[in-house]
Amino acid sequence: MDTLLNFLYSLNISKSIALDYVGGLKSIRVKKKEHFQMQGISSKYMGYVTDGKFRYYKIDAEGNERTLWLNKSFPFVGDYHSFLQKTNAELSIQALGDYDILLFTYDKMMELFDMNVDTQKFRSTLAERSMFGWRNIALSLHFDTAEERYLKLVSEYPAIEKEIPLKYIASCLGISPETLSRIRRKYEKNTQP
Repeated sequence: MDTLLNFLYSLNISKSIALDYVGGLKSIRVKKKEHFQMQGISSKYMGYVTDGKFRYYKIDAEGNERTLWLNKSFPFVGDYHSFLQKTNAELSIQALGDYDILLFTYDKMMELFDMNVDTQKFRSTLAERSMFGWRNIALSLHFDTAEERYLKLVSEYPAIEKEIPLKYIASCLGISPETLSRIRRKYEKNTQP
């Protein structure tokens, strides 16, 4: 909660208003492998988590599970598009550890966005981060090789292979676990003295 309060203070929200606002948020505990959100279910919440890793995935028409994104550092979790549109979630979001999450309903999120100019700037930053993130994923999947995608991922997140199962990493990269193993062996061979 202290991290969220500090974040709110950084948006020029007074201490008393921030404390009152955070006091109105519900907190839940999500355990490892539990879902914060399920595909096809109403997207009623966005969450704030101090430190957490989440897997965003979708099950296609043939029943194949595809990991689209691994949220490893951004404190907000949820299907932002579905949340804002008040529709059923397009994505399932699974916790990769045990986390306490503060829940924002749509009304509470809009209340935050409408507090002042800085919170309105935060709203646009949140939307831009989401848009650019998905844009980068789409471009990378279409124009980078599997090896290039892997090298980008480990350069941005060096500990990923210790923290997230390889099958999720492979799916996120759009490759099979076997292809990921070959790339990892090649990379390890080329980086050893």
